[in-house]
Amino acid sequence: MRLKALYIILIFLSFISCTGEENSYVYPSVKLEFISAQTNASGKIISLTTDKDATYTVEKDRTDSKLSANALQRIVCNYIATEPADNSQNASAVIYSLIKAVSPTPVKLASGAQMKTDPVDIQSVWLSGRYINMTLQVMLQSKTHLFHFIETNTTIKNGVPSINLTLYHDKNDDVEAYTKIAYLSVPLDKYIQQYPNGFNVSMSIQTFNDGVKTYTFTYPSSII
Repeated sequence: MRLKALYIILIFLSFISCTGEENSYVYPSVKLEFISAQTNASGKIISLTTDKDATYTVEKDRTDSKLSANALQRIVCNYIATEPADNSQNASAVIYSLIKAVSPTPVKLASGAQMKTDPVDIQSVWLSGRYINMTLQVMLQSKTHLFHFIETNTTIKNGVPSINLTLYHDKNDDVEAYTKIAYLSVPLDKYIQQYPNGFNVSMSIQTFNDGVKTYTFTYPSSII
């Protein structure tokens, strides 16, 4: 499969938040997390699904964001959820800020393509539901950075598949002037379908100070 370029202009990686008269708005207690957002034909977010499979109908999006139409997309979101008074209603949510996460399906590197592993700093990496979520610190100035998740190989030991992934990062010769936070989320759906009895999955990331760091997870976490 050819490597599909997934561009992210990191200089714009800041939360999309309410402006104008709502700058002085006092937020209620909100949740901040990676979440899956479903959009309608206009690109408006109509529902949120957490990594624990709780779904909320979006009552109001204070960012007034427009994403890709009719798609399920990964975002990092500040929201408040309201549980229904009875079972006749769906739980709802109000979105206060959001940012899109980089979340392509892992692929194998195309024949003849060059692997890029420009370094980053790692803030956190963890397995959450059907995703591996990552918060990274990226050094940049103004150029477009390129991210993807590359499937390097898969081995099977004692009947359990082990999938090895590597973070693809091409900084495009950008100057390392200052740090921005990048949010990435690896969808595991294709492996869940391929290996319904479970698997191990590792993610290797080139860092500035510690070389290659590898994080290994078991899905689902209950398998041995």
